[in-house]
Amino acid sequence: MKLLCMSVFLLALSCGTAKEKASTTKTQTEQKVKEEIPSTVEEPKNQLIAVLSNPKSINNVKALVTNSGLKWKTMAMDSETSKIAVIEIPDGKLDFWIDRLNNSREFRTIKVNSKTAAKELVKREQNALISIRKTACMGDCPSYDVYINKEGNLSFKGKEFTLEKGEKEFKLSEKQLSHINDILKKKDFSSYKDTYDNPRIMDLQSTFLVHNGKQVKIRLWNDDVPEELMELNEYIEGILLEKKFFE
Repeated sequence: MKLLCMSVFLLALSCGTAKEKASTTKTQTEQKVKEEIPSTVEEPKNQLIAVLSNPKSINNVKALVTNSGLKWKTMAMDSETSKIAVIEIPDGKLDFWIDRLNNSREFRTIKVNSKTAAKELVKREQNALISIRKTACMGDCPSYDVYINKEGNLSFKGKEFTLEKGEKEFKLSEKQLSHINDILKKKDFSSYKDTYDNPRIMDLQSTFLVHNGKQVKIRLWNDDVPEELMELNEYIEGILLEKKFFE
């Protein structure tokens, strides 16, 4: 009789353990499935993500945004040479504000905000080799942005007095990319002054060169400008002229 009771007890115990293991396995499986299913939470549709043209003018850009009745929400990237802002806009005004902010010339890239867009823009900024921005002047100076990444992909964005408007992309040859890298290696970019200018001379185009966490502004191309910067600017400008992006 004792033996029979002991057998029944052991059988019940093993069944309980099996159920517990099955329950645990089921919970783990459900959890794994939940983790593998992408989130379906909708991203805000009334936000823009924008890369500032000049990261050093962030205070002026913030004032422009808030004075326009928009909300400066947060920063997706905040470094010395790259600042990416998330801006909240009124519902139903997406296209209007994209055009309006583009026309302000304070941003070089504006997109509808999303996790994908933010990730792509941050990755693009981090992978930059050299970027050049030419501002407008009172005359017919070509105004444009140039971005070259470490793999030699070049993006040109024509603005004013260029033969090509909007974005154009192409890949540099190995020789062209190698020569640009050779120029950049001639001198530590951080050793250059922040600005080469004579504020007493009016109506000059500004050139902003950004490399390795340093931005250099050149407004007056005279003997004070290091020859390496002159060579870099002229070489990249020559590539763009060959492409007939401007005259």
